[in-house]
Amino acid sequence: MLRKFGRLAGVLALLVLVAPAVMAAGNGGEDLKNTANLFERVRDWHRFGIVLNNDTFDEAKNLGVSMVDFGIASLESIKSRLENSNLSMKEEIIDEINEHITDLINAKEEIEDAETVEELKEAMKNAREVWRDAKVSLQKSIIIAVLDRLETFVEKGDRLETFVEEKIAEFEEGGKDTTLLENWLENYSDHRDMALGRIAEAKEKVLEIETPQQGFEAVKDAREAVKTAMQHSKECVEDLREIIRLINQYGDAEDAEELMEVVEEVVQE
Repeated sequence: MLRKFGRLAGVLALLVLVAPAVMAAGNGGEDLKNTANLFERVRDWHRFGIVLNNDTFDEAKNLGVSMVDFGIASLESIKSRLENSNLSMKEEIIDEINEHITDLINAKEEIEDAETVEELKEAMKNAREVWRDAKVSLQKSIIIAVLDRLETFVEKGDRLETFVEEKIAEFEEGGKDTTLLENWLENYSDHRDMALGRIAEAKEKVLEIETPQQGFEAVKDAREAVKTAMQHSKECVEDLREIIRLINQYGDAEDAEELMEVVEEVVQE
């Protein structure tokens, strides 16, 4: 019994750690602050051991309800942020979060309706499982947010491609051999496409996550995707250096300045 309730206290302690970030969202801040203070007490009590029996029944029930309330408030806060974001696949994740909120509301009712220690233990166990599943959706949103930012950066490279293609056309009209420049542009485009492809694969895997363990594996996949995409991005930089050199060779100072302006736009935005 102690071990089972200890796991619950562990979940509560975890929620205490994330409380500041959730309260910063500004949704239900005062209620979350009060709940967080309650969880601080739980963490302190846990250091001395917690016993769930008839003597502690009412207090344990209150703690269980507060735990679920905090979980619901956390999900509502995150959902609000997602709704106001440009996150890709956000509708799918929001739908999942809504389902988790409903499940947590049901779990809270089970805790409130519990009349015996065994019923309360079972209700709390169910609440832990529901929150565990809810954290999967949170994992998804975090991973996709990281991949989105990387994808946006890589996608902006199309501005460079367009600019260089226009310069190639100008140089050809001037009777210059642009074979080398075309080859380096092709390399740049290929490396950029490979980076985007790796990111897309990672996103598809993220949507397949159903359990926390799969979430951890997806984090590894996302990390590999970022690593691979960054490698391709580095190769793009090497390609770009050659492109800059060739444009300096074929064109004039104005051409080089225009190219650097495009590069700065891509990097700084």
